[in-house]
Amino acid sequence: MFDILSVQNKDEQKNYAALCGTEYLADALAYSLTVDGVFAGVCQFRIGAGVGEIVSLDKVASFEGNADGSADQYLAALCRTALSFLELIGITDAVYAGAEKSRALMLMSGFKEAEDGKWRTNLKELFAHCPSEGK
Repeated sequence: MFDILSVQNKDEQKNYAALCGTEYLADALAYSLTVDGVFAGVCQFRIGAGVGEIVSLDKVASFEGNADGSADQYLAALCRTALSFLELIGITDAVYAGAEKSRALMLMSGFKEAEDGKWRTNLKELFAHCPSEGK
């Protein structure tokens, strides 16, 4: 079983970032990932003028997944939760601006590689089959 929760406390966010070996970004929002009752990862993101920016998507070094899924599958679910939040508040586009990740993880998360080499997604297209409008 896994849980993805909004991080409401900046001290918790700082601790989660440290556990994942990534930089704590005080101006970013965050979601945490817990798998089988153990903290496993964090996603930090920012909201800009019409654009969301995933600035970190990291896991605890020892987390490799479990019988239900790989670490990348869990991280993709974590990232998609942040992207879904962005779409729900009316953001239409998002970019991945964090440390380099595998192509498979970026694709599972919903990003497409643009001509400039950056990973981008249109959130209306990504969530076209489960839109937030009308909920």
